[in-house]
Amino acid sequence: MAFERKKFREIVDDILTQITKGVVREKHLAQPNKVKYKLRYVPLKEIVKVEGVYNGETVVFEKDLDYVQDGNFLYWLDGGRKPDENTFFYVNYIYGEPTGLTDINPGSVLRTIVEAISREIEYLYTQMEYVYKSGFIDTATGTSLDFVVSLLGITRKQAECARGIVTFGRSTPPPTVTISGEAHMFDGSLVYTLKNAPISEVIKVYGKVNGQDYDFEKEVDYSFDENSLIWLAEGKKPDMNTVFFVDYASFEKIVIPKGVIVSTFARSSKEAKTYVTVKEGVLERKEDGRWEADVEVVATVRGREGNTYAGSITVMPRPPPGVEYVINRKDITGGTDVESDEELRERAKKALMVAGKATLISLETAVKGVEGVSSILVEDMPDEVPGLVRIIVDGGDMDEIKKAVEEVRAAGIKVELMRPKPVYVDVEAHIIAEADVEAVQKCVENALMQYLGSLNIGEDLVYTKAISKVLTCPYVYDVSRLVFSVVREESHPVETFEKSNVKIESYEKVVPRKINVLVKKINEKSK
Repeated sequence: MAFERKKFREIVDDILTQITKGVVREKHLAQPNKVKYKLRYVPLKEIVKVEGVYNGETVVFEKDLDYVQDGNFLYWLDGGRKPDENTFFYVNYIYGEPTGLTDINPGSVLRTIVEAISREIEYLYTQMEYVYKSGFIDTATGTSLDFVVSLLGITRKQAECARGIVTFGRSTPPPTVTISGEAHMFDGSLVYTLKNAPISEVIKVYGKVNGQDYDFEKEVDYSFDENSLIWLAEGKKPDMNTVFFVDYASFEKIVIPKGVIVSTFARSSKEAKTYVTVKEGVLERKEDGRWEADVEVVATVRGREGNTYAGSITVMPRPPPGVEYVINRKDITGGTDVESDEELRERAKKALMVAGKATLISLETAVKGVEGVSSILVEDMPDEVPGLVRIIVDGGDMDEIKKAVEEVRAAGIKVELMRPKPVYVDVEAHIIAEADVEAVQKCVENALMQYLGSLNIGEDLVYTKAISKVLTCPYVYDVSRLVFSVVREESHPVETFEKSNVKIESYEKVVPRKINVLVKKINEKSK
């Protein structure tokens, strides 16, 4: 029998009925074609309440509309509601001579005491209902749901931090340090690597030639290539097994230590997205003359809010010595929110199908269980090839994904794994606002970024859905223009979509980039 929670008013009525010499919830079976039921205790004074099942739902029947009191009988009226056949209905009634406790009006001592007790009983019913629902996968929530799915060996996927690469750099060469008298033993080799790289220039090379001190000439006796000194075949060389010395200028080593904080630009520090370096890096000379180092960073907060598009990280609150700028040339991705109750329920319900081996659902469930996986699309027989399953997955470690697939893949089934092709989208939005232009601009930027970032693999970018997200922002009066600029590959031209949807293929996924929002007030528009 399912648990049914009693409400406060029902509890009060039942207790008062019992105190005033009444009967609470006398049970009767609704029989076909029977309309008259005799109550057990007589003489019957008054029927207080009748409840039962009508059209599959628990209801309280109305006196003089659904039933009447006929002597010591309850009589069901034609045209009124009657309990469903072969279900039980319950009658509260008062019989015999009344007791001394008769004042049950609001404010009376009896009613006040009963209501105080009933409030505590209602709280107990609430707790019992919570415990009851916590035992079922469809109604359990939060920690209770975690306990239920743990019976299947499943745990809730926690939020993941976004990760990516940022570039630290400077436009000018670092300061130089002079190294004097670095000693090398000449053993007949033509190439000798200098110790303090990177090298700016070789100042002087000297040693013994035929037993005499000698200063070697650059481009006659030796040359310099990056961090190595090279003896020329036609020039003079130090005597065999003697020591020669090198004076040279070395660029100062500029180190990016682990733990450096970088962030996106924002009007206030609370709105900025911050990241921290997880590895050490050293600036190196590039072909264009710049000095740069690519360093891995991780978001300081877990979840999707750590994801950001290329070019947005430009701020160093405390720049490392010698570093002039920082930028992320690629998107920072991989941030995922804590798995919601609905997502966990769906994954748990499908978990038992994994044992069935190689069904599409079992493959999907196995891949979804890999940490970091944010979106997945499973295609059966792509290009009409029997025995082939294509899985397009975003996020997660590919080695872990392959391992999960192999554990459930049936013999004879080939699984093709691939990453979704990014469809880069820039958005230009023209907004008419009633007030607070700055707040509207920020809200619209966040709403569009969240909508685009929430799209799964193969999910179209729908114009009207984007509009509806914008209109949820306070003070937004109208959207006068909304344009999507789409780049599928760097070599492809930019496609512009205005007042139309962006079709996304099954192997593609929307990646938001720049969100440009222009806000005007209504009075500015009228001018």
